[in-house]
Amino acid sequence: MNAVQENHRHFWDGSLHAYIPLDPLPVPPTVKLHRECDEEIDPITYEVIRHSLWNVNQEQGKIVENLAVSPITLETRDFQTAILTEDAEILFFGPYLQYFGGMLDIMIKYVIEKRGEDPGIHDGDVFLQNDPWVGTAHQSDVGIFAPVFWEGEIFCWVANCLHQNDVGGTVPGSFCPNAQDIYYDPPVFPPLRIVKAGKLDTELETAFRRQSRTPVNVALDLRAAIAACYASRLRILGLIRKYGAKTVKGVMKKILRTSEQAFLERLRTIPDGTWKERAYQEVAMTGDRGVYRIELSVSKKGEQLVIENAGTESQVGAINLPFAAWRGALLSAFNVILLPDQMGAGGGGAARRCLFKPTPGTLTCPDYGAAVSPAGIYSTELGVAMANAVVSKMLLSSTDPQIRKLALSTTQGQWQIHIHAGTNQRGDYYVGPMLDNMIGSSGATPFRDGTFANGQWWIPEGQGPNVEAYERDWPILYLYRREHPNSAGAGKFRGGNGGILAYLPYKGTVGVGVYSAEGIPKSSGILGGSPGSRGDTTLVKNSNIWEVLKSGRLVESVDELEGERPELPGKGPALMLGEADVLEWNWGSCAGYGDPLDRDPERVRQDVAWGTITKELAESVYGVVLTETLEVDPRKTASLRIDIRRKRLEEAGAPIPPDLEARVQAGFPLPEDAFTIGDTFFYDNRSGITIVRCTHCGEVLAMDGQHYKDHVPMREGDIGDIGTKKINLARFVDQEVVYREYFCPGCALLLATEIARKGDERFHDILIDTSFV
Repeated sequence: MNAVQENHRHFWDGSLHAYIPLDPLPVPPTVKLHRECDEEIDPITYEVIRHSLWNVNQEQGKIVENLAVSPITLETRDFQTAILTEDAEILFFGPYLQYFGGMLDIMIKYVIEKRGEDPGIHDGDVFLQNDPWVGTAHQSDVGIFAPVFWEGEIFCWVANCLHQNDVGGTVPGSFCPNAQDIYYDPPVFPPLRIVKAGKLDTELETAFRRQSRTPVNVALDLRAAIAACYASRLRILGLIRKYGAKTVKGVMKKILRTSEQAFLERLRTIPDGTWKERAYQEVAMTGDRGVYRIELSVSKKGEQLVIENAGTESQVGAINLPFAAWRGALLSAFNVILLPDQMGAGGGGAARRCLFKPTPGTLTCPDYGAAVSPAGIYSTELGVAMANAVVSKMLLSSTDPQIRKLALSTTQGQWQIHIHAGTNQRGDYYVGPMLDNMIGSSGATPFRDGTFANGQWWIPEGQGPNVEAYERDWPILYLYRREHPNSAGAGKFRGGNGGILAYLPYKGTVGVGVYSAEGIPKSSGILGGSPGSRGDTTLVKNSNIWEVLKSGRLVESVDELEGERPELPGKGPALMLGEADVLEWNWGSCAGYGDPLDRDPERVRQDVAWGTITKELAESVYGVVLTETLEVDPRKTASLRIDIRRKRLEEAGAPIPPDLEARVQAGFPLPEDAFTIGDTFFYDNRSGITIVRCTHCGEVLAMDGQHYKDHVPMREGDIGDIGTKKINLARFVDQEVVYREYFCPGCALLLATEIARKGDERFHDILIDTSFV
C-alpha cells in the first residue's frame, strides 16, 4: 500500500469522517476469500444460476414481508435485500428501497477490513450495524448481513437493511427535527456480531431493543431480518452443492461484468462533460430560519464517472445526509433509470466505474457529531431527486434516441409525512408513521406524462397504506385522501400530481412530533419544466368538524371548516391534537419536462376534462383556451401563447423580436446529425467554432466556451408563487429565495428553470466537452 492509499485509509475510516473503502479493498491475511471461478460457462447454465440467485434475493424480501411487523417495513417496503460477492461487490439490488442497496456493500467492506482480524469473521456469524458513518442513512436503517462460507472461505455475503419503527432519540419514530447534534439522535451501533457462530447474542439484542419505545416491534423486525439472511445463505449453499462453487462464482462474476459492460455501452453514447444539480434545504432544525445550498456534479471522462459535492455548504442542524446514503442515491438512479434491464445488477456494474470524491464536513458528507436521524425525511429523498435530475440530464445528452427516452423528470425532493404517537383506542402506546406518500407519482419523460398514484421509482415494490388499517391500529379518522389537482410540475410533458389528505384524532391521544411544512420546492424541472410541489400542513384547531359530520355531510376540503388556523413553521415543535382539531397535509408531485407552451393543446384539454388541472391553470400556465364545452379554441390559444412569449421577454428586460410570431410558427430545420440536448439545444460547429443554438428557432444562445445562461434573457420571480398554493417564504426563512426562468431571445422558448438563493450565481448545470461535437 502506497502513502496515498495509506492516508486515504486513515482519513476515510468511519471514525471522524465517513468510511470510504479503498479499491482494491485491504483484506487482512486471516480473512480467506473464495475467488476461484469458471471463466467459461454455457449460456443455459448461466441463465439458470443467474435467475436462481435473483430468486434467492427475491425470497429474502418475501421472508421480510411475511415476518416483519413495523408498518414502515410492511407497507412502504422500507427495506432492501442484496447478494454481494466475497469482497462485497453488489451483485443484486432487491426491488425495494434502492439507495439501501448502495450502502450495504460499504458496511460489509468495513467488517472485512476492520473486523476481519479481530474478532474475525466466522461461519454462522450475522452482523448488525446502524452507524451512519459506516454505512447507513440514519440510525433507523439497520443493516443485517452474513457471510456464506464454503470449505472454510467466504464465498459471498447476503444482506438486508430494514427501517426500524423506533430506535430511540428525542422524538417518537426516531426522526428528530429538534436534534442539535448526534447526542439528540438515537444511539449508534457500529458493526457487531448479533449472531455468533449460529447463536443469537441475547445480551446485545437486549441492549439494542432497550433503546426503543416499541421494543417488541424492534425485536420481531430484527429476527425477521436475521431469518431472511439465514434462508438466503441456505439457498446459495444449495446452489453450490448442485452446480459447484467455481461455476456459481463464475456466474456471479459474469453478472457483474455484463452489467458493467451495459453501463459502459450507454456511457459511450454520451459525450465527456459535467452535469450538475443544485438544491436548497431550509430550516436546519426546530427554531432555525436558514437556507442551505447543496450541489451535486457528475463528470464523465472516457469510461469513468467522478461524483462530487463541491459547492455544498457545511453540515448543520438535522438536515445532513451521510456519505453512504448520498452514494446510494446515485447508484439507485443508475440501477433503475439507466440500467432497468439488468435485473437489479446495474448498481454493482455502475459502481465499478464511479469514483466518489466528497468534501468532508458538508451536508452530504457530514463528519461524526452531526445529527442525521431525520435524513429519511429531509435529506435522502433530496439526494435521490438530485441524482435523478443529474442522471436524466446526462441521458438527454446521449446521441442514442433510445437512451434519451430513459430520462425521467425529478421525483419529489422530500418525504412528506406525519408521525404521531400516543395512546390508541385500546389504551396501548403506539407510534404511527403515516406513509400515504408511498402512493406517490411518477415523473415526466421526453415522450410521456407522469402519473398520480404510480408509486416511487426508487421503491419499485412499495405500496400505499390501507386507510382502514391505519384507523384500526391508530386513534385517527380519515376525512379524505385523494389526488391533489394542479400540483404537478408543468411542462411539455407534466409530472404526476401529488396527493392530499385530512384526518382528526378519534378515541385516543395523538401527539404529532413530525409534520411536513416546507417553503422551497426541491424537485427541479428538466429543460424548462416547472418544479414539483412542496409539502405542507394545515392545522384547523377547535374546528366544527363534528357538527359537520353529525349533519350527514362529508368534508372535501379543510377550507369548508371553521376554526383557528395557526401557521406552522418548518420542523416545528410537536403538536398535541384536541378532539376537534383537523390536520390536512399533502405529498409532493414530480417536476415537469420541457416548456409548458410546447404541450399539445389536446393533452391540456384532456387534463382539464379528467380533473388533473383546472381550466384556469390551462390558460395561465399552458396558454390553452377552452370553450364552455371544453373544446380547444385554436385561434385564441395560438394568440394567447404568443402573448405569453412576449410577456416573458418583456419581464426579462429583453427586446421582443418583431417577427416573434413568424419564428414560432415556422420552426427550425435542424441540420442532419445535429448533436442536441433533449429537444432544446443543438451544437453547431459548421463555422469552425461551436455555437449553441435553440432547436426551435435556430437563435444563437452561446458561443464556444460560453454558457448559455450567461447570455440569454432571465426572469427572476418570487419562489412563493410557484405551485398550487402561494406561500410567503418569510413564514419559514429569513433569506430571499427566487425562481429563475431562462428564455431564448429569438422565440422566448423556456430553456431552463432554477431555484436560487438571492444573489447566488447562475447555475451552469450542463457543461459539454465540445470536442465531441
